Amino acid sequence: MESLATWVGRWNALNARARFAIGAVALLAILASAAYGIVLHPARSPLFASPLYPGQLAEIEEQLAAWNVPFTPIDRNVVVADGSRNRLLLRLALAGLPHEHVANSAEALAGIGVLTPQSVVEAQTRVGLAGDIERALRGMRGVRDARVIIAPARRASFADESATPATASVRIRSIDGMQIDANEARGIRRFVAASVPALLPQRVTLLDDGGHAFDAVASAGDVASARLQKTLQSALDRAFGAGSTIVRVVEERDPATRTVSTLTRAPYGVAALSERTTSESYRKGALGYDRASAQRERGLAQRRVRESFPAGVLRQRDVAVLVDARRIADLAAIRSLVRAAAGIDTRRGDRLVVEALPFTQAPHIARDGWWLAYGAIVPLLPTLVALIAGLLVLRAMRSPFRWAARTALRAMRSRPNAREIGGYAPTELRGALRDEPPHAAAAMMSALPAATVAAVLELYPPEERAAILRNMARTRSPLVPSAEEFF
Repeated sequence: MESLATWVGRWNALNARARFAIGAVALLAILASAAYGIVLHPARSPLFASPLYPGQLAEIEEQLAAWNVPFTPIDRNVVVADGSRNRLLLRLALAGLPHEHVANSAEALAGIGVLTPQSVVEAQTRVGLAGDIERALRGMRGVRDARVIIAPARRASFADESATPATASVRIRSIDGMQIDANEARGIRRFVAASVPALLPQRVTLLDDGGHAFDAVASAGDVASARLQKTLQSALDRAFGAGSTIVRVVEERDPATRTVSTLTRAPYGVAALSERTTSESYRKGALGYDRASAQRERGLAQRRVRESFPAGVLRQRDVAVLVDARRIADLAAIRSLVRAAAGIDTRRGDRLVVEALPFTQAPHIARDGWWLAYGAIVPLLPTLVALIAGLLVLRAMRSPFRWAARTALRAMRSRPNAREIGGYAPTELRGALRDEPPHAAAAMMSALPAATVAAVLELYPPEERAAILRNMARTRSPLVPSAEEFF
């Protein structure tokens, strides 16, 4: 408080020219700080040339926040720095954002009136229903975008015509690196069929972005392969950390149904199945040879085994594991873990490959404490300068403001008393103000007519009258003098 009183005393001791110069310098500092902030603030502009729909704006804001990009949301658009606008538009285009707006049921039926034809109502209903399904499919795991075309059921108009059942076509665009397995495709069919009246799941055609149909029967092996790949990937992520390994599983399966018949023959006992004996002797007197042969057949046991193998029998399984060389060095542990979890059988021809490669990573910009402090303080400099200048101005005007507030408070307090004593004689007023100090008496008499004040002051002693007059006519020097006084 003493230092503040000292500064106030110094300010009051300055002449009019010095106070005017200090005020001008403070005003120039405020203007300079404002100009500095405007000049150094990066130019900003809307990210998109046309306004976005609320759903598109929400997904753009979510993606920019995930990328840690500073932006300011406005009405149906976002504002970004001019220098990064083209780069952000390219990144969003590669990510497939924003999705094309599709009208839901509420938007499609918003223009339907009482006089709208029934055919138009049915067409708009199909459009809105397709939009609802597309929006729901976009929220599924692995689905980037979807398109739905609904063909409603049609009754036979004539006796020689047949009714046409309801059908639907769905085109799915999956996220890069992710595949939709047979279970997910079956779930999409059921979801679409449940959303459209009189539509059966088998009448829903599901295509990928390349025009290939999702066949649940043919992709049964792919389902098992994808499940094994997810199991291995999740196990390695839990053991070594997410992003440290990449697992790929390829399985070769027999697409045909085979029947194998095996015939086994075995003799009874331990003797040979067939035995043949030949003997030959020489006759001296007759000068000739005698030959004799004998053959013995024993019992035979036969066994025939028929085995049927359905389609999809596993022939060979290949597993490849890529390991980040910067994070993992124990390849033997990974090889043992994957061999046990994948059921690798070398007799079947299975192969397991584990290789360590340095993964590509986003460059990390290391910034020291001074750089971080600079980035935090520089944007606040204009505000800090303006705040300091405002505090200096308020500090310099503290005495005038305090005097004005005190005078107003005194006047407010003295108005009820002045109204009460306004109708009394000067002698009675003098008696009522006998115990009041000079400043209080001056405040009360300032609300009375001038003639009454003069009559009351005549009844005061000269010293008290002078003190009251000083309080009633106190002079204050202005903060900024007038031009006539300065010049």
